[in-house]
Amino acid sequence: MQQGRVASPIACLCGGVAQEIQLAASTDQAVLDLCHCTACRTVTGMLCSTYYPLQARPRTLDGLQEYPEAEGISRYFCKTCGAHVFAHSKHMGQSFVATGLLGEGLPPTQSIRHWRAAETRDGGLTSFLPGETGSASVCWLRTAPSHQGSSSPVDPEPASQDSDGLLARCHCGGVEFYITRPDASSLEPTSPWPDLLVPYYSQSSENPADVKWWLQDINTKYLAGTCACPSCRLASGFPIQAWAFVPKSNLYNLSKTPLAFGTGTMQQYSSSPGVYRDFCSHCGASIFWHDEGRPLLIDVSVGLLRAEEGSKASGWLRWATQRVSFAEMALDRLLIDELQGGLKKEETLLSGR
Repeated sequence: MQQGRVASPIACLCGGVAQEIQLAASTDQAVLDLCHCTACRTVTGMLCSTYYPLQARPRTLDGLQEYPEAEGISRYFCKTCGAHVFAHSKHMGQSFVATGLLGEGLPPTQSIRHWRAAETRDGGLTSFLPGETGSASVCWLRTAPSHQGSSSPVDPEPASQDSDGLLARCHCGGVEFYITRPDASSLEPTSPWPDLLVPYYSQSSENPADVKWWLQDINTKYLAGTCACPSCRLASGFPIQAWAFVPKSNLYNLSKTPLAFGTGTMQQYSSSPGVYRDFCSHCGASIFWHDEGRPLLIDVSVGLLRAEEGSKASGWLRWATQRVSFAEMALDRLLIDELQGGLKKEETLLSGR
């Protein structure tokens, strides 16, 4: 069902790029299209991106950093908090807005469609999220045949890696690091329970037994999960953020020295007292979330991971299937309800093995 033109305010996490936009008259807001292509994942740090086409180019790009992803393709993100806001395809003559920044008032999503999931090699979020599989050639920014092969300035395919190091790299290559396998140092952090495992609305997050919940499968993998909280949505521009929980001692520069925040093109934004988000200042990819309350445990944006087995990095990560973190705060109820239902089905399949 096509809707008429819809005007809506948008704002990123810091509020620096607040403005009103107008969706294209042909936009069907009942269908949410999720693109899983390699470029969308590594430019944003998400496991997929989702945009709506605009009626016209944005009235202003003040406060935004342009990233020329490929010839004729640009993405725009907030210079302060890193939220992806707009994208523009010159060969299509079309601008787009990241759907996570649109507030309440839009018609609710009624169906979900996945694009270019084959590029994930393991299905990515489609493994958990039911939906129609769209054309393999479709991407918001690459629908013209002459641009199907558009690639990043840095080879988007995973680099060769040994079993002890998982490469993480943003689209432009300005931020690169390795994750190492869990070891004795991985037991050193202490942390309260995350909402992903212990819903904050129902009980305290205190962890008096000092359970090392981020270590899974007999301490051979790290826990990963999805989040729908407003801060993640507005800091990324997209409704689903996937995080892997990794001890800081298991994060290394390519030179094999311990990772330091602020290296390369990494930029930091304090989203609340004692809480920090890091993103690439060149391409805008979400990198880390960390908290002074648990300084030795870092949230790593999963879309950066270059695991040979696929975008979910199942050889390194065990995905939490009980729930989506802060699901109760999601704006797009159908999207998150469908994701939670898919996660529970996955849990049932795993428990039956």
